[in-house]
Amino acid sequence: MAFTLAKGITMTVEGDANDYTAKGLSGGKVAVYPSQEVIDDGFVPEDNVVVGNVCLYGASAGKAFFRGKAGERFCVRNSCALAVVEGTGDHCCEYM
Repeated sequence: MAFTLAKGITMTVEGDANDYTAKGLSGGKVAVYPSQEVIDDGFVPEDNVVVGNVCLYGASAGKAFFRGKAGERFCVRNSCALAVVEGTGDHCCEYM
């Protein structure tokens, strides 16, 4: 999802996303957040993974906002993208 998203494009996902979300992000914006319905049912975003492994791999520009945790190898080889996340797995931000 959002592979090489270019400047001027915004992708918003209500729910969760798989591995490699925003891989190669190149100027666009991406946001992933759980629905208000599941939060009202007791889902706590900051305690749960909402995006999979290897998100923002090789990102060169853009912004990503994830309401919840990310899997392992988050933001590896990131060179200028901005990322906001509530927690990550192992090996976050390698080779920056």
